[in-house]
Amino acid sequence: MKVGMFGTFDIGNFGDIFFPIVAEKKLAELGPVEVQKFSYREMKAESWCFDVDPIQTFPEAVPNLDLVIVGGGHLIHFSRKMAMGYAPLDPRVPHPLGFWWLPAVFGAASGLPVALHGVSADPLLPDWADPLMRAFVDSIDYASVRDEKTRALLMTYARPGREIALVPDSVFSVSDFIVRGIPSAAFTAFCEDVGLARDYMIIQPSHALRRFKPEIVELARAARARGWDVLELPIGYEMGNDVGFYDGLPGLKLVKDWPNPLLLAEIIANAQAVAGVSLHLSIVASAYGIPVYRTPFSPNSKYILLNTLPNISFLGQATDLRGLSDAAPDLTAVEAIQRDLNVHWRRLYDMARAPGPNVRPRGWEQLCATPEAFRQNQSAADRKREFRAELIRRRQWLWYQIKRRGGARG
Repeated sequence: MKVGMFGTFDIGNFGDIFFPIVAEKKLAELGPVEVQKFSYREMKAESWCFDVDPIQTFPEAVPNLDLVIVGGGHLIHFSRKMAMGYAPLDPRVPHPLGFWWLPAVFGAASGLPVALHGVSADPLLPDWADPLMRAFVDSIDYASVRDEKTRALLMTYARPGREIALVPDSVFSVSDFIVRGIPSAAFTAFCEDVGLARDYMIIQPSHALRRFKPEIVELARAARARGWDVLELPIGYEMGNDVGFYDGLPGLKLVKDWPNPLLLAEIIANAQAVAGVSLHLSIVASAYGIPVYRTPFSPNSKYILLNTLPNISFLGQATDLRGLSDAAPDLTAVEAIQRDLNVHWRRLYDMARAPGPNVRPRGWEQLCATPEAFRQNQSAADRKREFRAELIRRRQWLWYQIKRRGGARG
């Protein structure tokens, strides 16, 4: 079975690049599978985590694919300014619809089964995009989202009687293939290289944590008092995670290079406790019942999928340090999540069908041009909202660059 999987697998963010790894491992439990990954930029395994093919090569791959999977992650949005300089290499590919809308609609038009895989959406989608969203939902044979708000949003574009499944974030399946306490050779080498003891706490170096930095430092000191090591571990690469954020904390262990996603997950899986802002740092830790100390989140955010987990504590609420060894973890909620995910993996696997005579590329150029034609009809309110969103992102980026340069001079 050969799957074409689409998302932002060319961005150095842990969750984004871990999604296809999890999918390949879980689908491989059900039978032979190859996952061909598509994103905006071409990446090679020699210098990246795995090979990634550029979106514009999708039409060439269609005759050899059995299934199209879009996701997971926070993919459904119309924000062009995702990150400075991030855009398709082929200017004909619509941005940001190239990694979610285009593969779904083109895959369906070409005769392939299409699955939407545990995604979330921006709650404010523009009015001008209504026809695009209806075509998107119509093109999907099996739609799954990871939160109720996204499900309700997509249902507004669906035909009567359409099913949209609520499925947990796929990274919760991590403990099915990374076993805590059974180290890989890569993990053993990492611990020796960093000088990491058996018991350790992870703290994420992120400027998003600046408000809570004093509290994280106190948690780290409490960990040291217990005899644990404290590891400053970047969860993203060039995503506001700067090693040295906790510079001056006695006994801090530092990584020399950003670990590949499988090793990064194993490092998290063997910690006593973690503190950070990353969603997938929280999810991987939660899969093993590891205590998580993180920032609070809005009820409208993608983080709401953490709400039912007993191991989550919020920074700013004067919580004492607790580690995994303090008590047997309550994995009741996680085990239920993993059972739901196993049903989901089986459903994905069973969707695949061998390419036949009706599977051939159809309408690539026309579909690439369609979103921009609709964008030209956007209302003044939509234009204003898009302009304001771009200003906010530029301000955040500039603030981050100023902080990085200031920290470097300090």
